[in-house]
Amino acid sequence: MLHSFLTYINEQSLFTPTDKIVLAVSGGKDSVVLLDLFREAKFNFTVAHCNFQLRGKDSDQDAEFVKQLCASHGIPFRATAFPTQTFARNHKLSIEMAARQLRYEWFEALRKELDYQYIATAHHLNDSIETILLNLTKGTGISGLRGILAKKGYIIRPLLFASRADIENYVAEKQLAWREDSSNASNDYQRNLLRNEVVPLLKKINPNLEHTFARNIERIQAIESNFQKNLSEFKKAISQEANDALFLKIEVIQNWQSGAYFLEETLKEFGFNYFQSKEIYRSLCKSSGKAFHSGTHTLTKDREYLIITPKEETTFEELLIDKGTETLDYYGLQLQISNTSIEDWQNYLNTARNSDILWVDADTLNYPLRIRPWQEGDWFIPLGMKGKKKISDFLVDKKVPLHLKKKTLLLCSDDDIVWVIGQRTDERFKVTQGTKQILRIHAMRTANEFAG
Repeated sequence: MLHSFLTYINEQSLFTPTDKIVLAVSGGKDSVVLLDLFREAKFNFTVAHCNFQLRGKDSDQDAEFVKQLCASHGIPFRATAFPTQTFARNHKLSIEMAARQLRYEWFEALRKELDYQYIATAHHLNDSIETILLNLTKGTGISGLRGILAKKGYIIRPLLFASRADIENYVAEKQLAWREDSSNASNDYQRNLLRNEVVPLLKKINPNLEHTFARNIERIQAIESNFQKNLSEFKKAISQEANDALFLKIEVIQNWQSGAYFLEETLKEFGFNYFQSKEIYRSLCKSSGKAFHSGTHTLTKDREYLIITPKEETTFEELLIDKGTETLDYYGLQLQISNTSIEDWQNYLNTARNSDILWVDADTLNYPLRIRPWQEGDWFIPLGMKGKKKISDFLVDKKVPLHLKKKTLLLCSDDDIVWVIGQRTDERFKVTQGTKQILRIHAMRTANEFAG
């Protein structure tokens, strides 16, 4: 088995002989075999043991067993204990998920402390089979069908080539001592139910189940690798970022082969589930305006794009501006306010216009000025026009994306709108031949918060 072990490490490029490894050892059969193989191969490693305090004295005895095993071979040993049940309850996690989170966070902290390259766990082929069956039963994408990866980031799994039978044969051959986890016999845990009930039934259909799955895993991992390349191309083709939002091109999605599935995979990272993704895809042919919500993001169906934005808790409050104010900040927007001359205004007219700069007749303003978000029913007279226009209609005509409409701010004098900030001045406040004093306001976006 040592030869197969070394061959697998080399074929999968898991690590080099000079790398230092944190070896996760529970004291069970699988991890004891992994420890023995690492010892036989003379790799540089430190054993790490987690006591989840779930089985009373048995958990403490597991920790002592691993400690003594390491001492007998002169192997460096580290251990920690977790209040797993309390952690699971406080974080609303299953015991399995709580234990997983606790151990991997500690393994990573230990790896960094020791300045080691990798963390090795004792997952084997049957673990990968159980993972596939569990994912398939609950529902999964293609990545859930390729089983456990031999290498993912700093985590390596050098035993994935071996079946449970291979491990049991090795234990018998080497007469290794190990600790039995009594919870493995309980079907209260989903994995145990698969291991104890489902897999034995499948082996009645196919006695070579492990070898068949090993071949299937190789095929699916190859398919999944190719799919990830295509998914990367899809994301690149449909995506562009602006104003703290991700814009997905609807036309490209609709014309992409299997676009519905590629969209589902794209939306996963933003917290949208399978059913939401299907509904979003069906909405592509419908009118704009519909919004979808995940736990962390909002997706809005606009004219040409699906627009994804983080959920925000910010509510914009009205801000008063007293006469003489020179600089102020408002939710990532900085205003620089100054009195200027007719000559500066005339020079400005000979340059490219900048919608982020307001030039107004200062004598038309009543203080304090106000900054506030726009509201339904707001209207103004856009510069160059004679009639009123609703802000809502103005934003539609300007094709301001839906997610930015709520961030549109107004500068007001009394109840009159002076400026749709960064977009258009009101005709009533413009500089004219009779203007004697000019107020200049430059709006600069310090956090890409506002439409311009």
